[in-house]
Amino acid sequence: MLSKCFKVISLVLVLSMLFAVVGCGAKTASDQPAQKTESTEKAKPADKPAEKVKIKWAVWDYSLTADYKDIIEAFQKENPDITVEPLEMSNKGYDDKLTIMLAGGDETDVIAIKEMPAFSGYVAKKQLMQLDDFIAKDKVDMAPFNGITENIKIDGKLYDFPFRSDFWMLYYNKDIFDKAKVAYPSDDMTFEQFRETAKKLTSGTGKDKTYGTFIHNWKSCIINWPVADKKGTLIDGKYDFIKPAYDIFLPMQKDDKSYMSFAEAKTSSAHYRGQFESGKVGMVIMGSWFVSSLINDKKDGKHNVNWGVTKAPHFNGSKPGTTFGNVTGNAINAKAKNPEAAWKFVKFMGTEAGATIMAKRGSMPAYRTKNVVDAYKGLQGLPEGMDKALETASVALEFPPSKFSAALDKMLQEEHELIMIGKNDPDKGIASMNKRAQEIMAGN
Repeated sequence: MLSKCFKVISLVLVLSMLFAVVGCGAKTASDQPAQKTESTEKAKPADKPAEKVKIKWAVWDYSLTADYKDIIEAFQKENPDITVEPLEMSNKGYDDKLTIMLAGGDETDVIAIKEMPAFSGYVAKKQLMQLDDFIAKDKVDMAPFNGITENIKIDGKLYDFPFRSDFWMLYYNKDIFDKAKVAYPSDDMTFEQFRETAKKLTSGTGKDKTYGTFIHNWKSCIINWPVADKKGTLIDGKYDFIKPAYDIFLPMQKDDKSYMSFAEAKTSSAHYRGQFESGKVGMVIMGSWFVSSLINDKKDGKHNVNWGVTKAPHFNGSKPGTTFGNVTGNAINAKAKNPEAAWKFVKFMGTEAGATIMAKRGSMPAYRTKNVVDAYKGLQGLPEGMDKALETASVALEFPPSKFSAALDKMLQEEHELIMIGKNDPDKGIASMNKRAQEIMAGN
């Protein structure tokens, strides 16, 4: 039988112009060459390239964040059947815009989560998918999150898959310190020492003014330091514990004039990034995301600041490295058109592949394996003091998720601003916070 096959195959090679022989066995209808009719041409969907799935990703300041572009490129290379289309919005008012979009039934697949208060509201309105089933199905190793995901669960369910986990540090301009002949900040600086240092660094007037520090208009820049000290949380409804922060920062503004007044910063839309990169500010206390901005902006020629970084200041009696932090992640819209593709992107960005890309760009990933940490520490342009700055004693969550978070957050910012512009003194302002918080929590 085998020799017969060889003979037939030889015959096929010789007489290929006359015969269409497929094999040695008996011919069936399926062995015959298909006739090119209109019906058979339409019956070959396998010949057509598979259509790509497009998912939309709502995110703020996409064009200003280099690692986002790298992550999308790497994800699409690994998943050629999926295209990610960023829906960029500005940082300012991002959560307000998202709230309107989701309330209107928007079908954007992936939602970048910027703030916990807004996130809590989305979950309460059932606008986000819970992710636990996706995680279980893919057997995702959650250990490298080091407990972060447990802190942001709502009713035991995870709706936000973190890709970044930042904590606050102190950035300083070495040249300003050198000019003022002041020692660089230590890893064990108290807030009293921070105040005195800022005073020493402040000099000049008008356009030649150099400020010792810059305090951004976010309430977290001031009232979250007692939170870091574990004196209370911002969802407790009682805020007497935050007064020590005002006792430090208000005299710096009013008496020392060592930072631009809150009113001036607010009306002029002054931003910590531009202020520090201008070379006119000695110190800024800000989140670890600022590392990436400073490195990339310097690489792009946007500033030439000779900068260093160290642990954030702390209150007397607290350990060096006592700080607070933020979690930034992605959620899947409950109305997403392509939830499975959306999850693939969310998982990719939040686990080792995406985390390594972010680390190489100077962002602080939430998912921290040894490879990810090594990638971060190997980043070119990291300043002096980075290794010690990364060693934290404790990191309190800035604003825990709660059904009251959004309302409390808005109220606290309003009352904070009244205190900072001198409309209310701290005692009166905090009393108003307490009263309004009880009303909010009683009314929901």
